[in-house]
Amino acid sequence: MKEFIISLAAIFLPQMSSAQSIESDSIVIKNPRKVTIVTDNSSQRIHVQGREGDRNYEYSNTLQLVDSNYVSNVEINKDSWGLKDIIPSVSVTGNNEKNSQADVFLGGLLMIGFTAPTHTDVGTDFSTFHSWEFALPFICSTVFFDKSHTHAVTLRTFFNWRNYRMTGDTRFVKNESGNVELAPYPEGAKPKFSRIQIHSVSGALLYSYSYKQWGFSLGPVINFTTASSIKTRYRMNDGKFKDIDRHINPRKVTFDIMGVIETPEIDLYLKYSPNTVLKDGVKFRSLTFGICL
Repeated sequence: MKEFIISLAAIFLPQMSSAQSIESDSIVIKNPRKVTIVTDNSSQRIHVQGREGDRNYEYSNTLQLVDSNYVSNVEINKDSWGLKDIIPSVSVTGNNEKNSQADVFLGGLLMIGFTAPTHTDVGTDFSTFHSWEFALPFICSTVFFDKSHTHAVTLRTFFNWRNYRMTGDTRFVKNESGNVELAPYPEGAKPKFSRIQIHSVSGALLYSYSYKQWGFSLGPVINFTTASSIKTRYRMNDGKFKDIDRHINPRKVTFDIMGVIETPEIDLYLKYSPNTVLKDGVKFRSLTFGICL
């Protein structure tokens, strides 16, 4: 079925303009992830997503009948997520047929997941599926070691927000030393949640292997903490209460080990930190997992 679709697409690509000009050539896209062909009375649009060794590749061709002539408008990677319209992908070699290539662009994969703290102190009752992690990509740089893009090293930078939430009968409080400790709620209170939030700027150096839309990445992550806080919400005497404390003495620099599994539909990630999140006070380590979009 894939061979039939790609062959059909090649029939309607006699020439290319706008992005590049090639005379009497065909475009061969191996193992596309998805091919969409939309036809109406005056035009036909072909949209290809993914190819062998590059699941983020996108190719779009619109063929229009104008004054009895066919006009072809081609876009390559034009619709991919990110800010490539402002700062496009930059090739170090400038030639895909070289044995290596490097791309640098703004954007990347958005990570959404959950936190599941490990090595926790007695009395903590973290609620994993009420504790979120968001990682907003900033700059991504990839170096490929072969023209098939099977092996690569990627440097990803991103802004990271992590929440560690408890929903039981204990809460986080900040003591006089500025450290976080556990304490009971006031008598008669109905707890909603108590959470620690950490903001950081992070960089990941990952080795990647890809083959036919499947693959994996593995490597270290360094996190520079930029902000931290605790927040507690509860009800008492028909009133709503919210306690917030900032500057809770987190570790300024932490390290993670990160792994990513690539599939044809969605990517899955896992991060584990051997460091405790806070310098002193409540002890726990960070384990997060989720999806990449």
